[in-house]
Amino acid sequence: MKIKINLKRKNFHPSDLKVLKKIFLSAAIFLFNIFHSQQSGNATIIIPASDFLDEIPKGNYVTTAAEQKQDWLFNNTGIILNSATNIMTKINAPEAGDYHLFVRSIGNGKSSFKVAVNDKVTDVFFGKNNLAWENGGVFKLKKGLNDVKITRITKGAVFDVLALTKSTSLTEKEIYPKQLTDDVKLLKEYQIPESNAVKFGDVDGDGKTDFLVLERDFSAHVFNNEGKELWQWKAPEEYAKQRSEFEAPGVIWDFDHDGKSEIAHWRLIDGKEWLVIADGETGQIKNKTEWPTQPLPHDYNNFRLAIGKFSKSDPNDIAVFTDMGNTINVNIYDSHLKQIWQHTEKRKKDNLGHYIYPIDLNKDGIDEVLVGSLLLDSKGKIIWNKFDLIPDNHDHADSYKFADMNGDGNLDIVTANSEAGVYISDGMTGKIIWQNVAEHSQQIQVGHFLKKDPGLQVVVGGRTYGNRQLGEPYLSSQLYWFNQSGDFLFKWPGNPINGNPDFVKGAWNGKDEQLFWYKFKMENDGKGKLFFPDPVFHMFDFMGKGAEEVITLSGNSLRIWGSKKAVYSNKDRKKDLMYLKNTVVNHTHY
Repeated sequence: MKIKINLKRKNFHPSDLKVLKKIFLSAAIFLFNIFHSQQSGNATIIIPASDFLDEIPKGNYVTTAAEQKQDWLFNNTGIILNSATNIMTKINAPEAGDYHLFVRSIGNGKSSFKVAVNDKVTDVFFGKNNLAWENGGVFKLKKGLNDVKITRITKGAVFDVLALTKSTSLTEKEIYPKQLTDDVKLLKEYQIPESNAVKFGDVDGDGKTDFLVLERDFSAHVFNNEGKELWQWKAPEEYAKQRSEFEAPGVIWDFDHDGKSEIAHWRLIDGKEWLVIADGETGQIKNKTEWPTQPLPHDYNNFRLAIGKFSKSDPNDIAVFTDMGNTINVNIYDSHLKQIWQHTEKRKKDNLGHYIYPIDLNKDGIDEVLVGSLLLDSKGKIIWNKFDLIPDNHDHADSYKFADMNGDGNLDIVTANSEAGVYISDGMTGKIIWQNVAEHSQQIQVGHFLKKDPGLQVVVGGRTYGNRQLGEPYLSSQLYWFNQSGDFLFKWPGNPINGNPDFVKGAWNGKDEQLFWYKFKMENDGKGKLFFPDPVFHMFDFMGKGAEEVITLSGNSLRIWGSKKAVYSNKDRKKDLMYLKNTVVNHTHY
C-alpha cells in the first residue's frame, strides 16, 4: 500500500489531520510490534539469588564468591540452602510462551535441589557437585506474574542465579554483564590493605578525595585519589593482637588551613603512645602529644578520634575517646594538640559505647560531646547522663543518629542501644521521647523512607547471634521499621541474614535522600533491592560534583559507586566545612 501526502499544502482540513494522526499511530504500533517480536524472540528473565531473600528461612545463609572459593558469583551473592524449607519469588514475564530454564549452582556431593516454575518441577537436580551452569528444561510462562520456587532441597547446595529465556543456548558469559541494577556505575576501584576503617579527605590540595587506610593493628597508609600510596606507617607488633578488635583511630583534617589536610592518628614510638598530627603527603610528624591512656600495658577497646567545634571559630579541634576498660577518657585538643580538657569515667569496657560524637544540640554554634549515655558541654561539664537507666556495659550505645523527632525544632538523639533496644531522647535533657525493642539494636538510621507512612521513620538493624559450634554464622541482622511515634511497623527480611551490615544514606541521584543497607537500596516499601556486590561502608560527595556516592568496603577492595541517573550541580559539598566534618570525616561503622 502506498500513501501519498502533500506536505506542501499550507492549510490542512481538520479531517486531513485526523487521517495523518491515524496513519502515524498505525505506523508507530507496527514498528513497535516488529521491534518487540525481535526482542522477545530471545527474551531473558534473570532471577538472582537475592530475589529469594524476602522470607529467607532460618538456616539459609548469604554467601560470596570469596567464601565459596569461586572466581565470581552473580552479583557476588549466593544463598546456601541449609534449610529444607522451600523459598519462592515471583517473576514478571513480558509475554506468554515456552522458556528454557538455566540454573547456576554448586554442591558438596550430598546436596541438591530442584526448581519449580508455576506447577511444573524440573526433572533434574541442581547443586550437587562442582559449580555448574545447567539447563533445567522448558517451562510455559503466562504473561505477567509467575511463581519460581526452590524445592526438593537436600541441604548444603548454593545457587547464585537462575534464568528463564527464549534462547536455547544462553551462556554464563551472556549473563555476566547483566549483574547489578541498571542505575549503578562503578566510578573508582582501589586495592588497599585489608581494613575496617578508611578515612577520607584531601591531603595534596588538588580538590580530589584522598584517603587513609587504617589496619586493625593501627598501621596507617595514605593514598591519593588515583590510588597511589603516598606513605605508610607500620605499627610495632608489640600489643598488636590487643589492638585488632575495633576500628583504629584516625582522621583527615586541614588543621593549618593551607589547603592540604593533615593526618591525626595513633603512633607507638620507642615504647610510648602518641597522638600525632602528620603531614598528609609525607607522614612527617608536625605535632604530637602523649596518648591519653595509662602507661602500657593496657587494653585497647574503643580508641576513636573525631573533629569537633568547641568555639565560635571553624571546626578545628580533636575529640579523643580512649576506653581501656575500667578507665574511659574523653579528651579535647586544639589544632596544635594542646589539651583543652579531659573527662574520666571509671566504668567497664564499652559502657560508653564505641565512638565519640561532637554535635551541636542546642544550636549555639558550639559542639556538645556525646559518648554513650553521657552528654558533656564544650567545657567538659556534665549536662546529663543515663547511667541509672543503662548501668550495664553490655547495654551500651552502638550507634547514634540525630533528627528532630518531636517537631520542636531541635535535634533529638536516635540511639541503637544494644539489648536495651531503641531510644529516642531529647538532645539537651536526655528525656526519653519514646523507646522500643529490636533484638540487639546495632545500627540505626532515621529519615523519610517509606511512601505509605507520613513523617520520619526509624529503621534499626536488629542483630542476632549464632552458635558457631553448630556452624552458624556468629552475626546476623534484620531490619525493624518504626514510625515517628515509635510504633512498630514491620521487619525485613522475614528472618535475619548473616553479616554485620551498616546503613548509609544520601543524595544518590543528586537530589533525593536514599537509604542503603548491606548490599541493598531500600525501596519506599521498606524492602531491599540488591544494588552492590559488597556491603556499603560510607556515602558522601566523593567525586565533588554534588551527588553523593556509595562507598563499599570488602577485603582488599574499596569501591566508589554512582548513579547513572544522577543530576550533578558540579558544586562540591565537601567545601562546606560542617558537611565535611559531620558527614565525611566523623564517620564510624559503630
